[in-house]
Amino acid sequence: MDESEGIATGDEIDAPVGGVPGAVPVGHGDVTPVEKIEWMAERVSDAVGRALPTDERLRNELREVIAGFTALQSEVAEWAELHHLLYEVLTAFSLFQACLVDLRGSSLGALDLQALLQNWRLCQGRIDVLVDFAEEIEHIGTPFRREADGLRGERWVVDVVALQMLFEDVLKEGNIDLEGTLELAEEFNGRCLHHLALADRRLRVALGRLQRVSTCLLGGMP
Repeated sequence: MDESEGIATGDEIDAPVGGVPGAVPVGHGDVTPVEKIEWMAERVSDAVGRALPTDERLRNELREVIAGFTALQSEVAEWAELHHLLYEVLTAFSLFQACLVDLRGSSLGALDLQALLQNWRLCQGRIDVLVDFAEEIEHIGTPFRREADGLRGERWVVDVVALQMLFEDVLKEGNIDLEGTLELAEEFNGRCLHHLALADRRLRVALGRLQRVSTCLLGGMP
C-alpha cells in the first residue's frame, strides 16, 4: 500500500482489530443488537450458498468481494485505532510539555527533574502502545521494525520513536537545557498533530470507500 522508510527520510508516507461488542445502528435512531445481526448474517450466507448456481467463476467473484469488503473493514478499524493512539500520546505529552513550560527560566533541582521524569514516563507508556500497534498493522502500511541501520515503518511511528529517543538522551543528562528541550517538545507536538490529522483524513477516505462498496452490494436488492 505505502512504501516503508527509514529515520532519515523526509517525505510523508501514507499508512486485526477485533470486533466491537454492543449494538449496531440501523437508522432512524433504532439499534439492532450485534448478536441478532450475526445470526441473520449466518442465515443469509447459508441461503446465498445454496441459491448460487454451480458457476465456479461467480462463486470465486463472490469470495473476492467478501474478502475485499473484510479488508476494507479492517483498514477502517486500523485507521481508527491509530487516531485514538496518537490522541493518547498527545494527551500524555501535553502534561510533560506543561511541566517544561512551568520550569522555564528556573534552575532545575532534584524535585523538578523527578517531576519531569514522572511525566515523561507516562508519555513513554503511551508511545509503547503505539509502537506495539505499529508492529502489527496489516492494512495501513508497513509494520514498524527497529533495524541495525535505523527505524523502518510508517512515518507516523518513525517520527514519534525518533523524537522519543532524543528526549530520552536529553533526560539522562543531569544538566538539562530547558530551552532546547522546549524546542524539541514543540517539534514533537507538531509532528503528532500532523499525523493525527493524516489519520483522520485517511479514516474518512476509508469509510467512504467502505460505504460505496456497501451501497454496491445492497443496490441491487429489492
